[in-house]
Amino acid sequence: MLKLPDINQQNLDKKSALADRGWLVLEIIAVLALICIKELLFDIMASNDIDALPLARQFADPSWVPGDWSVNQPPVYRVLFQTLFGWSIGKWGFLASSIIGRLFCYSLIASGLVLIGRRLGLHLLLLMLAVAMFLSGNQGVAAGERIIGALETKIFAYAMVLLAIAFMLRKRYRLTAFLLGLGTSFHVLVGGYATLFVLGWVILKRKTRFPSMRELGFIVPLYLITSVFGLKAIIEELSNPTPTSPISISYIYVFLRMPHHLNPLSWPAHWWITPIFFLVMLVSSAGVLWFKRPTKALSEQFENYEARIGLFEFTLISLVPYLLGVVIAPFDSQGSLLQYYLFRVGDVMLHLNACFLFVCALDEIFTSRKQQKMLLFLCSLALSISIVKGFHNFQKYFQSTLNFPDEVQEVDLQWKDMAAWVRKNTPKNATFISPPVEFANFIWLTERPTIAKYKLMAQTKTGTLEWFSRMRDLSGNFNGVDPLTQFNEKLLTDGYNNLTTDQAKALIIKYHASYLVTRIQHQLYLPVAYRNKSYVLYKKQQD
Repeated sequence: MLKLPDINQQNLDKKSALADRGWLVLEIIAVLALICIKELLFDIMASNDIDALPLARQFADPSWVPGDWSVNQPPVYRVLFQTLFGWSIGKWGFLASSIIGRLFCYSLIASGLVLIGRRLGLHLLLLMLAVAMFLSGNQGVAAGERIIGALETKIFAYAMVLLAIAFMLRKRYRLTAFLLGLGTSFHVLVGGYATLFVLGWVILKRKTRFPSMRELGFIVPLYLITSVFGLKAIIEELSNPTPTSPISISYIYVFLRMPHHLNPLSWPAHWWITPIFFLVMLVSSAGVLWFKRPTKALSEQFENYEARIGLFEFTLISLVPYLLGVVIAPFDSQGSLLQYYLFRVGDVMLHLNACFLFVCALDEIFTSRKQQKMLLFLCSLALSISIVKGFHNFQKYFQSTLNFPDEVQEVDLQWKDMAAWVRKNTPKNATFISPPVEFANFIWLTERPTIAKYKLMAQTKTGTLEWFSRMRDLSGNFNGVDPLTQFNEKLLTDGYNNLTTDQAKALIIKYHASYLVTRIQHQLYLPVAYRNKSYVLYKKQQD
């Protein structure tokens, strides 16, 4: 006898599923609001986006600043990002595109965080507490890495990675592979490292986690297809010959331009305190979870426990390159291995997942009904303090955004006046010599080409050498100081501000420039095109 389906039960299941989706959306909105209060208007066009967004603008419209060396660099791994946002910048401008892009990216990140939190069995308030803890200071524990911040390609890669982790903990490997592939296409190092960590996590307990061969038949091609832009960048990097140079390219990149990210020997003496603190937090929280583990297998509590321990294991795996980087740093004198950002993903995974597991441990310690109410009350109190403090900063950033660009973008009234004069009164194809470090906003404010900018670092081998050569020229051969021991922003700035008239003329000739902009105190015996109270624009002397 056939058993007829229970129509009432099916309707109840549908209503329950719809209600759950509704709660999911509300949770994502709540976490998104918290992130936006902290980060949405922070340092717009004053952080890494001052590099990423002009490159995207130029990629979409090569006629924008065709003569500028920096923004016409090859996209390398940035093709997806530049394709997505280049046209919007041309249509809506840098400010609107940055805010819209951040909102979109933060929504993806919030979705990943909520899905991870749900898999860990966290109440929304506990999840938001973990996120608030993560955003309360530096997101990286030592190497200055960020998951949430300026609109740039790695932020999208991290959004994909967080979503991938959420599905990894559910053992939904097809979606995991798809998202990791996208992450690799957005940023080859972020996505690539995360892929290796997930692979290691799966292999670690292959008896319970490793997918079947039939499943692998779907997973591997899916990853290869979605990671095509990242894989293309890897192949190009490996196939391009390394130019010969007295100073190795990796040395320039690691020790002169990016030591704050890549060289632990250059970090403050106390740098190790923070990673050890969060490592202790991570391990002790996992210890609490292990001692409080449920005894009943296949229960909902047991599934949450498995996910929590799985996240702990994944975090430990992500620290393997981190430890490797610390060990090899004293011996890698040319930066041959350090150049591959060994600290990148582990730097933020340790912090974020330590916060996640800490609130999971609190959830296990406060188990009775009365204790749970007390815990949620304390969470609400801590979150309220964090939100009030964040909202105070948000108001400040909002006011700054109304006056965009302003001092946040290092733009005062006199510099705004100079940029406006340049746009209105100089040929679009005229090349300008400008300070290598200061006026990092020169290109997007004036829409005129300049020689090079310290902030806009080239991503290719030949580009890195050319960038270093241009830094040497703009600083008057590093102001006579050995760059291998004292290379920094101040050295470049002082060198530019001490350029002599003969050096300025030589720069104008070498780079076919028509103008040189500097501060009013920097007196050169060249014709003046325009000056105001703070800045002066010299022009090429006619023969």
